[in-house]
Amino acid sequence: MVDLSFVKVVVSATSFADVVCAMNVADVVELRLDLFSVFPEERKLDGIKIPKIVTIRRVVDGGKYEGREDKRIELLSRYSGHADYVDLECDLSDEAFKMMKSKVIESYHNFKETPSYDFLRDLIESKRGDLFKIATMGRDKRDVLTITKVLCEYENVVAFLMGEKFSWTRIFACFLGSPFIYCSISKAVAPGQIHAKDVKKIFSLLK
Repeated sequence: MVDLSFVKVVVSATSFADVVCAMNVADVVELRLDLFSVFPEERKLDGIKIPKIVTIRRVVDGGKYEGREDKRIELLSRYSGHADYVDLECDLSDEAFKMMKSKVIESYHNFKETPSYDFLRDLIESKRGDLFKIATMGRDKRDVLTITKVLCEYENVVAFLMGEKFSWTRIFACFLGSPFIYCSISKAVAPGQIHAKDVKKIFSLLK
């Protein structure tokens, strides 16, 4: 029997309609606020009764936010007081991390390639967050080896390859200790993201 009970199914929501749909399948909901039609009032997050991740993703990291960076950090700080986790990019300052009122997922996204293991190792070992998330574009099996080594060497790391060809690495990562698997509910918000219901079916079959 495969034990995947520790893995949390995270649904990426782009609206409160997505949140409602996610309630039946998600362990955690990631609020991609950069994809919401408007930024909601912070108190509205209190009505979501499962753990919440707050994200406002920049364009360079695959998001839609194009405003001022200081405003984005301020928004994240405010929303973090109503969430369980806030997602912060690893290139942000120590001051930005200190402003948050919840646990932090420190993230690195690369939509062009998968850097070397040494590069990713250095990011992880200098982390300031509670978890570290790595999402990089897969090109060949050498990238699979890089992500596999990261997951085998470190705990509290979410790591997978983006792209339809490598969507299976999202499942594979769970076998190597990745605590979260990011899923879609209405539409994929990243290349290769799997629908939450399909992930639940796969987990059920594996068990």
